[in-house]
Formats: sequence, C-alpha cells, structure tokens
Amino acid sequence: MFCDSAVERYVRKEYYDHLKSLSTTARFSEKFRLETELLNIDIKDNDEIAGWFCFDKECDEYTVFPDEQLSAETQKIIEAPSEFGSRTNVDRGHTLIDYECVLNNGLEYYERQINAELEKNPENEYLKAMKDTLTIALKFFEHIADAINEKLENCDTHNAIQLEKLKKLAEKVPYRPAEDFREAVQSVWFMHFLLPLAENAWYSISLGRFDLYMYPFYKKSIDNGMTRNDVKKILRNFYELLNSYADGACLLNIGPEYNELSELIIECQKEFKMPAPILGARVDRNTYDKIWESLIDIDLFSMGQPTFYGEKACMNALTEKGIDVDDIMRYANNSCMGIGIPGKEFNSMWGCVFMVSSALEAAMNCGKIFESDKLHIPDITIPQNIEKLFENFEKCAEYLLKVCVNSYEMRAKTSETLLPDPFLSLLTCDCIKRHCDRISGARYHNVTFECMGMINVSDGLFAINRLVFEEKKYTIEKMNTAVRSNFTGYESLRREIMKCPKFGEGNGAESYAVKVAEILQKLIRGFDHDNLYYSPSLHTLDSNVGYGACHGAGYDGRLAGEPFAKNAGASNVARKSVPTSMVLASSELPQSKFFGGQPIDVSFSHDMVETHKKAIQSFIKIYFERGGLQFQVNSISAAILREAMNNPESFPNLVVRIGGYSEYFSRLSKKSQAEFVERLEKEGL
Repeated sequence: MFCDSAVERYVRKEYYDHLKSLSTTARFSEKFRLETELLNIDIKDNDEIAGWFCFDKECDEYTVFPDEQLSAETQKIIEAPSEFGSRTNVDRGHTLIDYECVLNNGLEYYERQINAELEKNPENEYLKAMKDTLTIALKFFEHIADAINEKLENCDTHNAIQLEKLKKLAEKVPYRPAEDFREAVQSVWFMHFLLPLAENAWYSISLGRFDLYMYPFYKKSIDNGMTRNDVKKILRNFYELLNSYADGACLLNIGPEYNELSELIIECQKEFKMPAPILGARVDRNTYDKIWESLIDIDLFSMGQPTFYGEKACMNALTEKGIDVDDIMRYANNSCMGIGIPGKEFNSMWGCVFMVSSALEAAMNCGKIFESDKLHIPDITIPQNIEKLFENFEKCAEYLLKVCVNSYEMRAKTSETLLPDPFLSLLTCDCIKRHCDRISGARYHNVTFECMGMINVSDGLFAINRLVFEEKKYTIEKMNTAVRSNFTGYESLRREIMKCPKFGEGNGAESYAVKVAEILQKLIRGFDHDNLYYSPSLHTLDSNVGYGACHGAGYDGRLAGEPFAKNAGASNVARKSVPTSMVLASSELPQSKFFGGQPIDVSFSHDMVETHKKAIQSFIKIYFERGGLQFQVNSISAAILREAMNNPESFPNLVVRIGGYSEYFSRLSKKSQAEFVERLEKEGL
C-alpha cells in the first residue's frame, strides 16, 4: 500500500486537456477531486480504524501547463543562486495543522466560516475553491463509507460488528467533532493523509502535540471501559497506516507535561519498532526520572529515537524569532527541527540551502567564486589579516544571501499564483477571512536558510589565520591555488591544514564557528518583512553528503566531493569516540538565534545505553541547559552497518536516524551509507 507524488503526476498527464482549460485555482480543486477518486481503498478484517489507500499506477513524468511556464527573466532570478552552489525552494511539506481544532470542532467549523465569507463575497474564486475542496474531502469520506458498506454485504457476523464501527467512523469524522479516542485517531489519520495529497509533498506532515490534544479523548474512552490494550491496538493500526505511504518523517510530540497517554506512546514506540512516526520528546528540568528512564532505552536508541528537544531553548528561540507570546505557548516541533505554530504557519523548511563556502571563496579571491566565470562581488580586496577576512566574508555573504532572498521571494510569488492550495489554506488561520493562499495569508511564513558547510568554513578560517596571518608560512594566493586544484601538488599544505584545531575538538576553534554563525544569523534575519520570517538553520539531514559531492575542496582541507559536516556537529575528521568536546562546542553556537534548527547527532554504544542511563540523562540535560535545541541519538555499531551495506537482504528492517527522520538503512544511497559508517567509526562504534 503506497501513495506518493505519482498520483498528481498521473492526473496532470492523463487529464491534461481538461485541466489546461481551467484557472490555476479551479485546477487545484479539480486535481484534488480526481486524485481522491483514483485512490484504491482497502478494508482489512482486523482494522481498528479505516484508511488503507494506494495508487497503483506509475508516472514519472511531471506535466507543466502553459500558464505555469515562467518567463526567462523570472527563471533567471530563481536560478541565480545555483551559480554559487546554493538553491531555493518553496518547500511544501513540514505541515502542521491545528489538529486540536479539527478534533474539537470538526471540518464543519471551517465550512461555516467559508459560507459566512461567501455570503459577503459570493464571486470570490478562492473562497469557492476552498468550499469545493472541502466538499471533495467529504465525498472522499463518503466513498470510504461506501467501500465499507460493500464489504459488509459479504461478511460474517463477527466482522460485521467491526465493519459497522468503521462505517460510523467514516460517516462522522473529521467532518463532525470526535467524541472518543477511536474517533479522534480516525480523524487525525484522515486529515494526515489528505494533507500531502493536497499539497503534493509527501514528507514530514507532523502530528504536533499528540499526547496533549489526544489525552481528553483517551481519558474519556478509558473511563467508559476501553482498556490500555484496546488503545494499543488502535495505535498499532495508526502506526501501520503512517508507515504505509511516503511520509516516514512525521513527528509525534510528547511532553513536556507527560501523562498516561505519553507513557503508553513510549511503550508503543518500543514495541512496534517502526520508522514512523518519529518520537519527539520535549524535556525540561521538571521532566521526572521515570520518563527519562523510559526514553533512554536500547530499543528506541537502536532506531535513532527519540529526538530530544529542550523545552526552554525552543521557547527562547521562538521569542528571539519574534513570535507572539500566546502562539509560543502552543508551539510544536516537526521532524526537521522546525519549531512551528499549529494552524498558523506556512513552513518552507528548505526555503534555501546557502553554500557558506562560496562566501569564503569570494572573500579570499577578490569577490570571485572558483567555479563561476559570471559572478563577481564588487569591492572585495585581498585580505591582509583575519579581521579584514571576516569583513570580506560578511560582505560576500550579504551579497550572495540577497541573491537567494530574491530567488525565494520570486518562487513564492509564482508558487502562490500558479500552484495555490485552497485545502491547506482553509485550515490555516486568517486565510478564509483574507480569501487568500497560505503563502501570503498565514500568520507566519517561515523560510529556513540552511547554512551548508558552516562548520567547514569556520575550520578553514582558523587554518587560514594560523598558516597565513600568524605563522606566515603560506600566502593567500597559494591557499587559493591549493583549494582550486583540490590540493593536487599541495599535499604538504593540506597536511598542515588537517593538523590545525577543528570545531568540536575543544581546542579554541569554536570561537571561529560562533563568529561565522553570528554573522550569518544577523544577515539572514535582516531580510524579514511582512509575514516572512527568515530562519537561520544548521540542519543538513544527510544532504551534507549530496551537496559535498557537488562542491570543490575547502580551506579546512576537505577534498572535492567529500561530505560537509553534518548538522551542528563536527566534521568527520574531528569526530571523537567521546562526544563531550563536540557537544560543548555545539552548545556555544548561538542556538536561539538559529531558530530554524541546530540539531546534533550523538551515538552511544549498546553497553552505554543499558548501563549508564543516568550519565546519558545528565549529558543531554547539560546540553539543553547550555541552550541546545535538539539532540538526536543512534545506538548501532559500524560493523553491523558495514555488513548491512554488503548484505542488505539480511537486514531488511534495520532502522537508523538520518537527521529529521529515521529510515531503513537499505533505502539510503551508498554515499550516505558510507558517510554514516565513517562517522560511527570516528566515534568509536
């Protein structure tokens, strides 16, 4: 059972002539209708909730309609960042609706709002599209109920009882409010499935503060006779459904106010052993030892779960970002370290990947990028000392970031016009009232700027200062020539660079990373306007491998094609078997100012997890007390992963933590697998 972007690609291709004749807004509604009608629905005998959907046709071709074609001038602005290795994207996905509102009020609540606005503005096209998409969703639920009814006609008495329950669920939620735990889970699953179908982004559709908004329904059902085992059966079915389609990165928040349901969810996470959902454990100084004991667990750590979030640090980050106090109190995390406001945010989590190393190249090379003949940043001269080099770096970064901002805002403008999303917009606060798409209508339009290679650049700056400005062993020209030639013929220079202190080793290099981070966050945040919040971030997932593969050598001694440092951790050459110095170094970064996310990845041996839980607890607590935002874990040996690389068929269920999500190891690219193993070997595992 699987659904992904093939659904939309197929509809675009097969219904091209019909869809081409419609306006972009009407086209969305019609595509949404066709997609829901083309899905296959399956009802299994032991289902606790309904919702096995699949699309059994393949389509790799993405058809573009004539009115979606961009002018050459627009395309030039959008593609400009690629000249220096960066890219922008209006990144749909990472969506977080207000599930609490849906559960307590039903979709009829949104329907009433739309109808009220339509009475005042009966010809408004966007409002009519919102109304249409809501009607389509309700017909989809009716279709599910019809499928159940069809199965009811040919079943025994025992199955009939269960099927009647499923039919009543489909006929009631999410249109009407949920009243018990089963109805609430059913409502969440239906919505969770429709969101990526609507926005054609099948990843990281997060579940928000699940244990908080689900607890009243859990408590009511328990009080009415439902057992914990009944709840577990419902949750297992829910987890199986979450893992049946393309979103393996959905995050389920628990804490910091833990309750009975929180504890049951932790228990289920260990027992079910599935990649999705990711368990996001929010902790603070009041989190009691029983919870820590259950979270620091070999079954969880072996799957790369949970993700630990520092509650105070996350709230400080939102305060720094400028979010309203009332909204901060309702925040939730998503799987890519987004700190979002449910139902009030359009979260472009990969809005820009900014190649920091290009700014350093330009700062060292009179405003020129090594691999670009076109780009030349004016008024950049050869630096004579480290202060001048940092000044150059800031000027070059500002120039290149402005190119990225122009690119992103042009993408956002065209995306809102050509690829509107009335369904997600009606679920986003203020959009019904403003009759507009969530890109411009959401209270917060978050644009994350991933600072790719930032740690490598800071290590390079340290090496330049020591070898060029302090010891005067080499000239700027020689450093540039060595990097441009991938150190061919300059092996001795590279060896000296590699001997220089690196971020994460605890020997003074951290101050360079802090300074680079402060420069970048100040520049990125300076572009905020209207509802756009530009969010500095150091969250790479495993894209540090792909971007590294496409980029030349660096002043830190990194060879062309090698991975950049992962997330807010040290580069692989500086990884140690004991992670203390790296964790302390990462906590020195301006975490709250990098509110787009700064996770670190730490691996623990099985023995450590099983026998030193208190030590790990203290270790994580210290990181959060020092301002850390997100702490990601793994507990698996490099030897096992090497064996899995060579014999993938023997390890079909081996799950590892990638960054914002966990994944089956066999699904990673060979380069990502190799980088993962190298990192673990450096860490002594």
